[in-house]
Amino acid sequence: MRFILQTDVGDRLVWEPMNELNLKSRMVKKSYKKPTTTTDTPQKPNLMKKLDDLSGVLATDITYTQLMNREWVYLATVYDPEKRRVVSYGLSPEMTKEFATSVVVKALRANGKPNMIHSDMGSQYTSSLFEGTLQNSGIHHSYSRKGHPYDNARIKSFHSLIKREMIYHEEYRTIDDVRVSVEWYVNWYNNSHINSRTDWLQTA
Repeated sequence: MRFILQTDVGDRLVWEPMNELNLKSRMVKKSYKKPTTTTDTPQKPNLMKKLDDLSGVLATDITYTQLMNREWVYLATVYDPEKRRVVSYGLSPEMTKEFATSVVVKALRANGKPNMIHSDMGSQYTSSLFEGTLQNSGIHHSYSRKGHPYDNARIKSFHSLIKREMIYHEEYRTIDDVRVSVEWYVNWYNNSHINSRTDWLQTA
């Protein structure tokens, strides 16, 4: 068993050795216009917010980055909010219902059937294809409230991290270039990253 002890230190104490070693924070944000989709589907219930135990829940979401030629690449992820691990992911030049659904199907094959999948109210996730896939598998569908992205906070936190810690620091020519970065980061995140649930206590 390995213990990591939390110690409170001042900003100056951290800055001085970082400055001596020429280390800089990687929390840098690029700026570009965010691609969006809309849906006219009436609001559906957020089933996840009522749960104290998230062990039977998977969350899914789509984020984006931009290639050097200004074309978009979309990253869809299925995330285990209880274990804080990426279960599956995929990349696509288009943000379609087929793409969103395929990443969930991949997760079901790799992880087994959850009780529930949580998503936002985007058109990909309210499509008949996505809804039918969950219904045919006997999986309940939970939805974030429109305009409330923090209803799906844990997967959005992962997407924020991968962009701030990896994607925003690279210049990508092709979707395959993005794939190399994402593959490396997901492997590191799942196997080496210390998440907030176990920041100060790790077992091995």
